[in-house]
Amino acid sequence: MRRDAYGVVAAMAAGLLGCNDLEVCGSTTEVITRDNGEVYRCVTAEDCPRTSRVNVCVTDVSPVAECVQCEDTQCISVIPEAC
Repeated sequence: MRRDAYGVVAAMAAGLLGCNDLEVCGSTTEVITRDNGEVYRCVTAEDCPRTSRVNVCVTDVSPVAECVQCEDTQCISVIPEAC
């Protein structure tokens, strides 16, 4: 009887892992522009405009949530792509 219970729990855990909303398979980038189309310039990512829900990118790995980074003096928005 215990073996069956462990099997059910293992199957449920595997199913939950398959439905993980945080799984990211890559990301896309977009240059952040002003209303007139001019590119926002930066020295560090903290210089880039962002809303309160958008963070500064802290690694080169695809983020779980949208973030901004400074690349070649241009502000870039990094947008994760779900699997």
